[in-house]
Formats: sequence, C-alpha cells, structure tokens
Amino acid sequence: MIRTAILILAFAAVSPAWVESVEFPWNAYPRQLWERELAWLKNIGIGHVSLPPADSDADKARLAEAIQIVRRLDLEADLEGPVPDSMMPLMRAHGGPLTDALPGDAVRLSVLDKTALTRSRDILGSGASGLIWTDVEDRLASDGYHAGGVNFAGQERAATNGLRRDAFLSVYWAKTFPSLREVPGLRNPQMPGVPAGVSIRQFLGDTGISLVSVVNKSAAPWTGEVKALYPALKRTIGITVSVPANDAVWLPVSLPLMAGALCKDCSAFAAADHLVYATAELTAMEYENGILAMEFSAPSGGEAVLQLSREPFGPYMAGGRPTTFDWDANEKRARLKIPQGAGTGSRVRVGLAIEAPDATAFFDNARVLVIGETNRIPAKFSSEEIAGRSRLRITPAFAVKQEPDKDPLAMTYSIAVPATAAHGDHAEIAIEADGIQMTHARVQLLRAASLRFSDSIEVHLAGNSALPLSPATVPVNQRAGREITVSVRNNAPEIRNFHFEIAAEGLDFSPQKVDVSVGASSARDLTFRVFAQGAAAGVHAGTATLSGAASVTEPVQFVVIPQGGAASYSAGEFALVESARYRAAFLPGRWLELMDKDNDQNLLPESGVPATTEQQNVSRPEDLLPLAPKSKR
Repeated sequence: MIRTAILILAFAAVSPAWVESVEFPWNAYPRQLWERELAWLKNIGIGHVSLPPADSDADKARLAEAIQIVRRLDLEADLEGPVPDSMMPLMRAHGGPLTDALPGDAVRLSVLDKTALTRSRDILGSGASGLIWTDVEDRLASDGYHAGGVNFAGQERAATNGLRRDAFLSVYWAKTFPSLREVPGLRNPQMPGVPAGVSIRQFLGDTGISLVSVVNKSAAPWTGEVKALYPALKRTIGITVSVPANDAVWLPVSLPLMAGALCKDCSAFAAADHLVYATAELTAMEYENGILAMEFSAPSGGEAVLQLSREPFGPYMAGGRPTTFDWDANEKRARLKIPQGAGTGSRVRVGLAIEAPDATAFFDNARVLVIGETNRIPAKFSSEEIAGRSRLRITPAFAVKQEPDKDPLAMTYSIAVPATAAHGDHAEIAIEADGIQMTHARVQLLRAASLRFSDSIEVHLAGNSALPLSPATVPVNQRAGREITVSVRNNAPEIRNFHFEIAAEGLDFSPQKVDVSVGASSARDLTFRVFAQGAAAGVHAGTATLSGAASVTEPVQFVVIPQGGAASYSAGEFALVESARYRAAFLPGRWLELMDKDNDQNLLPESGVPATTEQQNVSRPEDLLPLAPKSKR
C-alpha cells in the first residue's frame, strides 16, 4: 500500500512541457485541400504542424502558401529542419508562425500504428519534449498513393481516434503536466490484481493536483481497482477503472474547482471544493452562470465525484439528456454518471447546475459567421439592466459593435469578419455582465457561398479514397451533350438570392443564366444542358460565376468526347484517356482505374496495377480491356 509519507518523498524530475504536432505533407497533398485540412487539425485541438522542407524554388513558393494558411489560422509550424534565411521574417520572434525545429527527442508516431494510442501515452508520460503524428492525411507522392487517417474527401478513418484523444489531452493538460512529478511505488507489479500488459502511473503536483495514467496494452479489456494517492485526505483511495483492450485513460484525481488552467472561470467555488476523481478522461472543465460543465473522452461509461461545500441546485445533464445524480449530505459529495462517449474521440459533455443564476443571457442563432461580412448576432437577457451592462468578448479579436434592440430585453452584436479569415475556422464568442460570463458559443467561420459540380470526375485511389480533379472536370459527349448539376450552397443563416451563370469556350448551355433563392445554411441543385456538337474534342476551359448575395467564381473544364473515339487529357498528377463508355486514369508508373461508366464499375483492383509506358499512351481505353483482370470484368 502507498503510505501517506509519500507526500514528503523526493519525486522524479519534473516532466518538461510537450508539443503535440502533426506532420502536414503539403508537398504530397492537393493544394485545393490545404485550408480545409489545416482548419480541421486546429478544430480537433492541434496547435502545431510540422512542414517538410522545400527543395526547388517552385516548392519554396508552394511552401510559402502553406505557411500563409497556417498564419491565418493562428497555428504555429516548424520546417523539420533549419529555417532558410528567406523565411526568417516568418519566425515567431518577428510575429510569424514559424518556430525552431522540435527538439531531437521529439518522437514520431504514425496514426496507422495499431498501438498508437497506448504508445502515445507512454511517450507523453516519459517526458519527451514533442510528439509528431505522421500519416494523418492521404498522400499522393511521386511513388504513388499512400493511405492516411483522413481520406481526400475529409472523412476520418478509425485510425484518427488516438490523435483526437491525445489532442484533447494536450489542450487540457499541457500547461499543468510539466509541474507534476511521478509518484514512486505505484507502478505494478506492486499493485495486486493488475495483469501483465496493464501499467499504472500517478503524477502529482505540489498543490495536490494529480492524474493517474492507466495503459492497457493487452488484447482483453480490463476492469479493476486502482489504488491512488488522494492528497486532500493524505491517504490512498480505490478507484474502479475500465479500460478497453489496447487503450489508455488519464484520470484526474484531486482537481481544485478554482479558476485556472484546469477549471475555466471557476471563481465561485470555495477553496475546499474539488473534483475528487473521474473514471473517464477529463478534457475541459468550466463554470458559467451557475453551471459546472465538463467534457470527457469516455470510450466506456464512468463516474465523476465532486466534493462541494453546498448541495448542487440541479439538474444534471449528461450527453444532452437530463439524468439523476447522487448527493451524500454527510460527506458533501455529488456522484455523477458519465455516459459512454460517441464518435471519433468518444467525446461526451456533462453539466451540473450548482446554483440558480441571478440573471441569464443567451444567443439566438449563433452558429455561423460569414467571412468578409458584418454579421448580426441577436441575444436575449433576463432583465433590461443586465442587457445594458453586458458586453461581447470574441476570439479572434474581430471588430464588434453593440446595438440596442426595440425589445429592452434584447441586444444585437455586429461582428465584422475580415475577408482573410480561413474557411472552416472557429471563433469563440461570450456575453459577460458585471464581470461574470453568462453564456458562450463556438461559431464557425464560413465563406458566404460555394459551388459544387456533382458530375465532376474523381479518380479512385483505393476502396475508400477518391480525389476529385481540380478544377472540376466534366465529360461531355460531343454528339449528344449531357445534363449537369451544379449545387449552390448558402452558408449564411438566412435565405439569400443569387444569380448564377456558366460559360465555356466552344460550348453552349441551356439555360446559361438563372436566378435562384437558397435557404439558410442549405444547398440547392441547378440543372443545365450542355451542347457540344460544334466543339472540338478535348478539354474546354470554363467559368461558373455566382453573384448577388455573394460573389463566387469557380473554374470548371469540360472534356468533349468524340463519337466513336476518345479524348486524352491531364489534370494535376493524373493522365486520363476517355471514351463514351470507358475511362482510364494513370499516375506515373501506375494504372489506377479502368471505369466502365455504364455500370460505374472499376475493372481494376482497388489500388490499381503497375503501368507501362505503352499502356499510358493508348489512344482508346477500350484497348486496355484485354489487360484488365478477368475476375473484375
């Protein structure tokens, strides 16, 4: 048993802070997807990316583009090596996003590693200065296609679970963990009943804050009791923990409910109030207008125990549903059930009303801020006096104006979002009055509108990964023409009217222009007929233009396919040859697909087959039919 005297023993050395980074393969990732992917990384909690260096002048120009997006998202980045003199003005010391290369003991870890989650916890607990996640995105390099944790369509595979879980932990614990020291004597096999493959460690700070790390590297789930030091009573307590196979949890023990890095805006609690423990990973805790909210990564259900100086007012909300909690009046403890989390990262949010608020405020429809516009966000208040004393806080610091409403209990905030904001990023907005935060929201930053060509060609790189050609490329039969569908998406929170026009050299469209109304945060499909009888075979460049409530111009190209013949063309890294019925797509040295367009079937294996120069130079895809695997025909 761990003795209370352990509190005065010399602990291990203080663990240094860590940087959790993701290697972003800008040189093997489609340029048109950079902003979307970097915004996604930021939104899951990644604040640092590692960028491969550039060799040629052309690559240096592309790298500079990637760094500009990193800067707009307020991320930081290293170049995985020395920073060239030409990029020194972009260093952090000069207000830029670039940092020095991560220290040499930073560990690289692939998200595709089946043991990535457990290995990452060993790395973070070892005191490594950095963890660099690799293979996060699909890549298209000179040696072909490589699958990652996220495909080119932005869909996450199960492999990203470890990355998401660790990103949540880094956001929450990175500022505090360096001050914690490992408690000696806790590791098994000194702890009876803990099987091989399960390791247990506890880290403790001078103020009593601690966490318990349980890593299960075995192939079977483990449920058991962990004996953890509980500094508040200077003794050990038993905590029943369930950890799935090949999984891990960091459990909070003895976290004070005081304002700081671990409990945001928690200034209303008594000094003795604290979270005794939780049996799920705590990733956020905040107090807002009478409600204590906590977020967990919970691959399995668990519980949280709070030591409070007064009985909570209630109710208790867990996973969006009201549920019961236990209150022990003698011990002054609240026991809360934590439901199993959902989705990648197993996230779940709970909230307990500690006391009835004196006043309330809430946003009305605060979900989206349109880039390049002044957005009006209405809010409602419980009293005219609170409305008059309120103000809006926003991060990033966009320009804000406060406008009284005809209703004395309402207020409208005008938020100007600059045109340089990154599509997909988020802003944090909050209303406070009398120094108290009353409500907050996390709103997404989106361009006003976008266009999508649902008939555009996409090349299948694997069974669950395809890459649309850029610009959007639509095949058209020279004799018969075709119908195409263009989807107009309105990202604004109100109905908007647009004027759409499409044109391409040598082609005719019916209609060529159309006016359309699109509902709030929704899309509407427009159908056009393309005529190509007088057009030459091959690629015809065009433009789709949206005007009115938003201004959007998208390049588009049409491939005119002659009757009984074929068209050969290229798009980015791909070479294609297409007839009325078949389409073949190649990367250098690899034959990716032979599509039978009549039944939407690829006649090649999912990852394609090696290609010869002769195959890539065929004049008609039908000539490749004898070479397709017979089992697929």
